[in-house]
Amino acid sequence: MLQVPIPDNEAKRLAKLCEYRILDSVPEAAYDRLTRLATIVFDTPVALISLIEGERQWFKAKVGIDAEEAPRKISFCAHTICQDDVFVIEDATRNATFSDNPFVTGDAHLRFYAGAPLRAPGGMNIGTIAITDTKPRVFESEQRQSLSDLAEMVVHTLESRLLIEHAERAEERLVDAMESLADGFVLYDKDDRLVLCNSKYREIYADSASLIVPGMKFEDIIRGGVQKGQYPDAAGCEEAWIAERLDMHKNPGEPIEQQLPGDRWLSIQERRTSEGGRVGFRVDITKLKRQERELERLAWTDSLTGAMNRRRFMEQAESELDRARRHGCDMSLLVLDADNFKTINDRNGHAAGDAVLSGLVQRWKKTLRSHDMIGRIGGEEFVILLPEVDGNGALRTAERLRQSIAELPFEHEGLLIRATVSIGIAQCVPGDTLAGMMKRADTALYQAKDAGRNRFVMSAA
Repeated sequence: MLQVPIPDNEAKRLAKLCEYRILDSVPEAAYDRLTRLATIVFDTPVALISLIEGERQWFKAKVGIDAEEAPRKISFCAHTICQDDVFVIEDATRNATFSDNPFVTGDAHLRFYAGAPLRAPGGMNIGTIAITDTKPRVFESEQRQSLSDLAEMVVHTLESRLLIEHAERAEERLVDAMESLADGFVLYDKDDRLVLCNSKYREIYADSASLIVPGMKFEDIIRGGVQKGQYPDAAGCEEAWIAERLDMHKNPGEPIEQQLPGDRWLSIQERRTSEGGRVGFRVDITKLKRQERELERLAWTDSLTGAMNRRRFMEQAESELDRARRHGCDMSLLVLDADNFKTINDRNGHAAGDAVLSGLVQRWKKTLRSHDMIGRIGGEEFVILLPEVDGNGALRTAERLRQSIAELPFEHEGLLIRATVSIGIAQCVPGDTLAGMMKRADTALYQAKDAGRNRFVMSAA
């Protein structure tokens, strides 16, 4: 019996089969319909769509037979797949190649066969569509063409399914990639409606997550988030904030920073897509922002006492003085000095002296308002700025500051250390400068020292 040789391009053909993902797929309705159509068009009892894999032929769809596959070496379709056109055997008993084939001599009693190769784009044959009969038949040219047309329909169905599966796999890969991101990812279409986003994006905007659904417009999501308190910066200026955010979204450029509840911070990076939409990332920079604030604090803070260092105090005080000038506000400045501080160091050691200096600032912070400013401008010399406080208010504040130190000793490693401070006060006058105020307050400080210490003196204007 003649056996069908495996063509040299078998490896390529099998690779093509794998590409179509049909080696392990099950029959589908579209292919079943095509085989039923073949039996009607050609009035045959058997029609099948077969795929050749290695030494076997298996049926993706079939009508009129119960078998799921057949050995390739005796398969008629194994010959068809090697053809460029429709392959026809009108009477197998009269064909030298097939007269002793088991399908001819056995129970199948096959006499007529016609098969067309399934040619994938690129010219590779991946299978066949065939019809058979138990009696000889003449197969006219028009019928050959019809069978060839059916073969193209099968290939088109395979191609369509392949495209769908490619699209489904691409979407699965995209979703998997999005979900693996540590950052929030979002895509809006050209109409600014949400297309997709990952779970991290919804997690970031947890307060307004119920609004983040496909089809929702960006503006509606933003407005809903403002109503739910998602954006602390928007409080009190909601419409202005929304307008600014929409403008930045419509005209994306450099990354922007956005604050969220709980002192969380995002870096928002958005870009236009080729279709006119927007793609964006939300990167959590909370840790970075806190580190930046800490570095800034260290840069302008006296490491021992926590007060501003001289440079930072002068910068902030100048800004406050400018504001007072513009709005005609009162402002006062105090210069404070720890009395006999060298004696405290000599008697108790420098560590004890450091504890006293740190304690001075901590007690003063409890006495002062949150927007009052404390700076350390010398070893044991400090300066305090009192915005919107006139001379009488400065005198009352100075007394509270003095009492907070004089009435209670400091404790350090079992030692009780008493300390007092002297204070010079200067009130801001029209045309005043920071240097002028500090000079007057410093003069008043020395007057308090000369008068016996542990007291305060208001400078002459």
